[in-house]
Amino acid sequence: MAKVQGRLTPQTGFIVAAASDFVRFDQATFIDFYQPLLSPTALGLFYALQSQLVPEPMLAKRQAHSIMLDRLNLGVAQFAEARNSLEGVEMLQTFYQQDEIGGVYVYVLQPTMTPEEFINDDLLSVRLLQQIGEQRFDELVARSRRYQFDTSRMHNLTHDYFEVFRPDRAAWDAERPVLNNARATAVPKSQAIQKLPSNSFDFNFLLDQLRNRGIDLQSVKEQRKLIISESVLYSIDESSMAGLVYDATDFRSGILQPQALKRGIAAHYAGTLRRSDDPAPTIPAAAEDLTDLGEVERSLIQMARQYAPYDYLAGIKQSSGSGYVSPNERNTLTRLVEQGQLPGEVVNILIYHIIVQKENTTLKASLADGIANAWIKAGVKTAADAIREIKNHKKDNDRQVSSKSKRHYYSTGRSNINEELPEWAKHPEKVKNKKPSAEKLAKIDQMLAELDQQKNSSDKKQ
Repeated sequence: MAKVQGRLTPQTGFIVAAASDFVRFDQATFIDFYQPLLSPTALGLFYALQSQLVPEPMLAKRQAHSIMLDRLNLGVAQFAEARNSLEGVEMLQTFYQQDEIGGVYVYVLQPTMTPEEFINDDLLSVRLLQQIGEQRFDELVARSRRYQFDTSRMHNLTHDYFEVFRPDRAAWDAERPVLNNARATAVPKSQAIQKLPSNSFDFNFLLDQLRNRGIDLQSVKEQRKLIISESVLYSIDESSMAGLVYDATDFRSGILQPQALKRGIAAHYAGTLRRSDDPAPTIPAAAEDLTDLGEVERSLIQMARQYAPYDYLAGIKQSSGSGYVSPNERNTLTRLVEQGQLPGEVVNILIYHIIVQKENTTLKASLADGIANAWIKAGVKTAADAIREIKNHKKDNDRQVSSKSKRHYYSTGRSNINEELPEWAKHPEKVKNKKPSAEKLAKIDQMLAELDQQKNSSDKKQ
């Protein structure tokens, strides 16, 4: 991600352009494969931006964002959230610069992938499968391949260019300057930012476990991004992943089938709870100074480090009586993990803040994105940092409660958000040198006991 962050206001300028291969955009593919991953607001924004395309876009012909905000009836935060969604599914690239007129954004529309490219994309295809379910996903796969025919066992008699045409060298030399000029004036296509979460998953150890088991290791290496992303989300260790890969391998060809692996992981882990074997805190627990935090806060940090984000969310919802993890919540969590900028323990504190402290029954995407972006900007790297940032945010709001410039970086687009933190966050100075109440400790102990009981039940079933 670029370090430059443009400040978006209704007066900030923008223009819309299209990538050189935008001619590949396919409406049917966009609706079938992309629409389920986008909110109605993001979908509307894409079509609104597309309507702003004009020949030869120029910065001098910029428009104010207020035009788009009024047209879509959105606030700045809602617009930014919808824009981020389009960027996340690789339908939009955003650029920014400051010139003598002021700040200006350039929104470059991107083409859809082909259905086959989308199916083979580890991140987007997993989200789509989780969002629409296996039956609908299989229907889309079958429809995208309905005109295909397997010619792998036939002889290819197709003629190449030189078998059909006889190039004239003199004519080619004469036209060469025109061709060179056309190529030189082409706008280079910006490369999409590659996202690969980092953790301590030992991919080479996984390969070692799969040797001599009749598996094509090259096919496993080709799915490295998928395997690592899933290991981060569900806290799957190398040995467990080896078993999942083996089960998802075609026994005749020995080639790993990525769709089978995705289904296997979703079926095996979506309803189970496991302690994380790799909490992977950015700063080792022993080296981090927690003296400014109370006992309750340190207990929260310890629990946040013990579970993978998906398991933590499932456990919190079950313990607080908030129901099950919905497909939308799973998508929100997947996006937070895939970005790779917040460690798992920080994501867990974010979950706790939204579900427990703010008493929401669901992990709302807009609220989670707002908090996550604020924490990234503030440099939050550990669970302790996240708790301190919650406190700082509360203190800032208390100081600026009567000011029009009050900070709203936790905003979801509404102007009247009432944020309440528990007593230990409101008065940390009282908690620091004071033992937590028996009720608070009992609640934490009960939550941990329930998670352990669910873990043990899952282990017995396996």
